[in-house]
Amino acid sequence: MSIIPDGHFISVIVPTIGREGLEKTREALARQSRPADEIIIKMDEDHRGPAFTRNRALEESRGDLIAFTDDDCIPPEEWLETLMRAIDRYGAAGAGGTYDEQDPLLRDIRARRNFPSQEGVDTFGWVVTTGNVMYRREWLTKRQQMDGFVFDETVLSTEDADLALRIRQLGGTLVFVPLRVSHERYVDGLGFLRLQFFRGRGIADLYQIQNRNSSSITHQASLLWGNGTSRRRPRWVTVLFRKVLGPFDRKSFSSWRHFALFWIGEKCEGAGFVWENLSGRLGRARAGRARKQAEDASSLILPGS
Repeated sequence: MSIIPDGHFISVIVPTIGREGLEKTREALARQSRPADEIIIKMDEDHRGPAFTRNRALEESRGDLIAFTDDDCIPPEEWLETLMRAIDRYGAAGAGGTYDEQDPLLRDIRARRNFPSQEGVDTFGWVVTTGNVMYRREWLTKRQQMDGFVFDETVLSTEDADLALRIRQLGGTLVFVPLRVSHERYVDGLGFLRLQFFRGRGIADLYQIQNRNSSSITHQASLLWGNGTSRRRPRWVTVLFRKVLGPFDRKSFSSWRHFALFWIGEKCEGAGFVWENLSGRLGRARAGRARKQAEDASSLILPGS
């Protein structure tokens, strides 16, 4: 266990696909003011996705606090210490922040979201970014026992938001910390539009998940489901107006090119949302997982029992 007086054993999990930036991530983790007790860098060799990779790494980890970042992230020196102290201060299930985007387009887009400038209990759904988050293991274990998984491997790109939502719905407190991790992800125009289409599919997965759940607690405020603490019916007319004609906030962007790309990207996101809802992929994936879990359970029955 940790020899540091805070009494915690901190595990850091980094899923990777072998990006060149991984070495920078390693170096940043080695410079932490509160060192990690173990760092698990898990290669996604079969391209099963970050949710699968994080779940496998969790099985190997030993910490009572589990921090997550990615192989295109560079955490600041006080990252682990700040998240740990926020969790202890609030008796929280987890704590997290957001990104300092290095790509100019992604920086403009993130700035539109007006993240809080002060630390506080998250009732809005700000704590979602798995490149900058820490959880108490006991809360991850609770979700594992209830759901059969920690990160849902059947959802697309939003497994981090889904986990944060499920912990809040279970009664866990999450704390938003205004500490930014440098995100060294860069996109060209076509790559951004593809990203937005994929993101739309992920939002559709969250929409389907929340429609099946009766809890009043929701993901980040959205016209599709509510404001973080209360649910409401989708406001489809407003959604269509904003996605088809909008956005309209040109002044939020540093250039016309960025605004134009984001404007087109919103249409791609909407197309991804429609595609995912029509395809029914999430339902099929979950049915397949349920069958596999039943098969795994039956294989544990001893002959003659």
